[in-house]
Amino acid sequence: MDTRHAPPEGNFVNSGLDGPTVGATDWRSLLRRRAETLWRNTVETAAVDDVCLSAVTRALGPLADDAVKAVEAYAIGARQWSPPESTPARFSSRLDLILKGIEASADARLMPVAAEESAQPHVIQSELWQVLHKVRESAELSYSREQYLIELDRRLLFLLQNAGALVPADISSAVGVDKAQVSRSVKRLLEMRLVEREQIRAPLRLTRDGERLGKRLSRMAELRNRELTIDISEAELAEFFEAIEILLDRAIALYDQERALVQGGKSTEPSDRDDEDKQAEKVVIDRSRIIAPLMTLSAYFSRSGALAFKRLTGLSTFEAFVLSEIGMNPPIEWSALVAALARDHSQAARTVNALVERGLVSREGKPGRRHGRFYPSDEGQKLVEVIQEAGRQRSTFLLAPLEPAHRARFLSTFDKVRRNAVAQLARERAFAEIDRA
Repeated sequence: MDTRHAPPEGNFVNSGLDGPTVGATDWRSLLRRRAETLWRNTVETAAVDDVCLSAVTRALGPLADDAVKAVEAYAIGARQWSPPESTPARFSSRLDLILKGIEASADARLMPVAAEESAQPHVIQSELWQVLHKVRESAELSYSREQYLIELDRRLLFLLQNAGALVPADISSAVGVDKAQVSRSVKRLLEMRLVEREQIRAPLRLTRDGERLGKRLSRMAELRNRELTIDISEAELAEFFEAIEILLDRAIALYDQERALVQGGKSTEPSDRDDEDKQAEKVVIDRSRIIAPLMTLSAYFSRSGALAFKRLTGLSTFEAFVLSEIGMNPPIEWSALVAALARDHSQAARTVNALVERGLVSREGKPGRRHGRFYPSDEGQKLVEVIQEAGRQRSTFLLAPLEPAHRARFLSTFDKVRRNAVAQLARERAFAEIDRA
């Protein structure tokens, strides 16, 4: 076995005939040894031995099982592309990345709040956006087989079905979308005779046709919701909704702050609103489906982000997102960038080209928009640092009310939703391929 990664002398404490016990800091050595054993042996060995598993569990707690499975899956798969006799360096370097990822997750659980907060911006901003992007794509494929409605029209239909008659201002607050967009959606639904109202300012309610369609779509939504909440208990779900309500109030405060700055206000930091203001603007989230409150949270957070990034950098939200991804670990390959953005090639290309033309991004390699590698220019790097710092500050403010344990549970539940959303989208894409065949 390659001894370059053997644990340093003195890490193991002899415990006599029962074998060595391992300190909490040696879980990396144990997982590396486990991965190398599987990678080098043609026959898979049994599960990691009890002594090692116990040591890893003491160090990583609830992360231990996932950590062991991750390195085992990597080692077994690596035999297909990285034979032990020819590519030990490649195997080792990729294993290092996995172990660093596990370490980052462990630090987020064990380290003080300040360190934990510094690791959260991409979870809250980038990953929330990407999860909702996957959910939206799968929803378009699923609901279009019943009756095509754009996402906002469906959300209004579900909201009126669950909450009863509402005026447009209440609808706008509940979904986190500005009144102009809500008005256009209401107009479409009125024209389709799915909603009705007695006069222009009267509350909107579903017509009989709207109720019938709402019930059919609700059955589909319930099935999709069950898929997205697999492995999430009722108690866990209830706590998740409570956390979202807290975060939503903070997201609205951020949005109020950015609007004040645009309008010439002097405040430079977001602040908690007065209790009276909170009560007056309280948004009641839809707890019937897990995605609805995440969409509302994302809408308010994105609206404040759009104003913040425009104010600080002159970039749109998506331009700031693209530049941040390029600056994360440059240079980045085109295929990796598109995958990280979760957008189609055309939209990503237009944005990257615009950043290149503005002198914020440079490229190297073969000509053509879908080739080469991209990295920030000197000017672009300055904006990357501004974007990342703004992201850290915004996410720190957003998450501040959640105690560390509550925050960890919220992010754990969110990660389950993310995994379920990926599986759901894969299924809907497969159905779409069958329909086209």
